[in-house]
Amino acid sequence: MILLFAVAIWWPKPSAPLPDAAQDRLLINVRIVDVEDGTTGELTRLRISAGRIAAIGPGLRPMDDEQVLDGEGGFLIPGLWDMHVHTFQSSPQTHFPLWIANGVTQVRDMMDCPTDSDSLIACYEDKQRWNAQVAAGSMAAPTIVETASFYLANADLTPREVVNRISNYDERGLEAIKVYNQLSRDAYFAAARESQRRGLRLVGHLPQAVSLEEALEAGQDSFEHAHLLPRACMEQEAEWRSGELESLSPTERVETFIEDHDTERCGELLDALSRSGSWYVPTHVTREDDVRAFDPAETENRALAFLDPLSAWAWNDDQSALRNSYPGERGAQAIDAYFKHGLDLTGRAHEAGVRILVGTDTIAGGLRYHDELAHLVSAGMAPAEVLRAATLEAARYAGQDQEAGSVAIGKRGDLVLLEANPLRDIRNTQTIRAVLQDGRLYDPDTLDELAAFAHEQANAPHNWAKLLWGFARSSVNAEM
Repeated sequence: MILLFAVAIWWPKPSAPLPDAAQDRLLINVRIVDVEDGTTGELTRLRISAGRIAAIGPGLRPMDDEQVLDGEGGFLIPGLWDMHVHTFQSSPQTHFPLWIANGVTQVRDMMDCPTDSDSLIACYEDKQRWNAQVAAGSMAAPTIVETASFYLANADLTPREVVNRISNYDERGLEAIKVYNQLSRDAYFAAARESQRRGLRLVGHLPQAVSLEEALEAGQDSFEHAHLLPRACMEQEAEWRSGELESLSPTERVETFIEDHDTERCGELLDALSRSGSWYVPTHVTREDDVRAFDPAETENRALAFLDPLSAWAWNDDQSALRNSYPGERGAQAIDAYFKHGLDLTGRAHEAGVRILVGTDTIAGGLRYHDELAHLVSAGMAPAEVLRAATLEAARYAGQDQEAGSVAIGKRGDLVLLEANPLRDIRNTQTIRAVLQDGRLYDPDTLDELAAFAHEQANAPHNWAKLLWGFARSSVNAEM
């Protein structure tokens, strides 16, 4: 048995199916979706040269040896961006193929290693190597546009320790510093000052000890998850921050977040959040996952088939812990109401002009990405506004809106061809006919092969062994 385990660990990692290598091609019979003004154009043609959009117009003719892709009247949108993901050493086999198969060509990675290397989670150097392989066309994966640090979380972290960690992360090349729930006030403000001094983004959770107003004043660039607004927008917000609500049961506390909502205070906070220019990434699918913990049919969730045993164990453990924390029908109703309250507040945030991005932070994120788009429509955003958040706004966040984020001459050939119009129904983003990344084509057969590859790798014994061995040796296994 030990010998078999050792063989599995050293078994070579297979590579996912690759796109067609050509970066020059002519797309015909396509309708371009303008994500900036929310309109769809007439049938036209689009030329990609050396991976860039070189020309658009109905009169374009094929050049010698130029490959032609007939869109058959389909709808052409920019490649999609998932702005809250986590990557692991196993991601090239189990995660990246699903993102590409679902039209996601760029991601923002929200957790790096605490040190230079790790056997489980992917580190900055890994991500840079993967990006280079994607650029060369030798890896099927989204481009990682930003990497945040391993989270600053421990309540006993001192300001000096925070500054030292940020110095290390900056020297390694990371672009953002991630803060977490338990961080003390002094440590948080030290992180904010040091990040600003070094030109690094401050991103992540809102620590319980810090108010949203204070975080905006400190310059936090993005706030993650739909916990943010229910907790900030209640009358007893100060009591929550000070820990006075810890005497309540988890169910009672969630009920308080909903029932104690202060509409006037919330309006003022949303106006301040809008004026600040900070971004909000609600990841509603994570709160939907909480609701699903109480659903007996959850075992039929198709995303579970794409989980390796370690991820499946973590998923089941999280779901079980949630049910234990919120017992009975009352607990289930509280979690469902909290999810819906978060959706409502995202809608109000959008109305107030808050900049919203699309992120998943969940299992099989590629599969759940389109669910997050649908949740944002449920929250009150129009399909055109959601599509803009998923593409152009994400590119603006990354400072790449002159290079990507819309279908325009001079921009990268990162495109998704859809059978149906996403402006009529956002779920039409799932009708994917082709994906192009830097002009390289993933045709329908290759997209199917990517999904099949990810499923196969999640269930491959040699990957199970690698994951278990990586988990056992990881410096962060106690925190995962």
